Amino acid sequence: MAIQENDVLEEIRDQLEAIKVPGARDATPENTWTELDVDSLDLVELVKALEDRFEITISDDDLKPIESVGDAIALTIRLSEAEGAPA
Repeated sequence: MAIQENDVLEEIRDQLEAIKVPGARDATPENTWTELDVDSLDLVELVKALEDRFEITISDDDLKPIESVGDAIALTIRLSEAEGAPA
């Protein structure tokens, strides 16, 4: 079963909330990391959580162009489909 956009969004919200990002529950795909006040260390934690939850590997090269929640959702879904990870 394919990963759904909403599943990834909810995981991102959960992880942002866990690392105490203000407004985490209200994050939308349009929000940038800057708008959410997510720094590079927060992003590392978020990426690790997405990798664990969706059984994918996000390389540094994959991560570089990711500037928003929506970018992270799209990347997670693309890698999941490419790697054949379970939902």
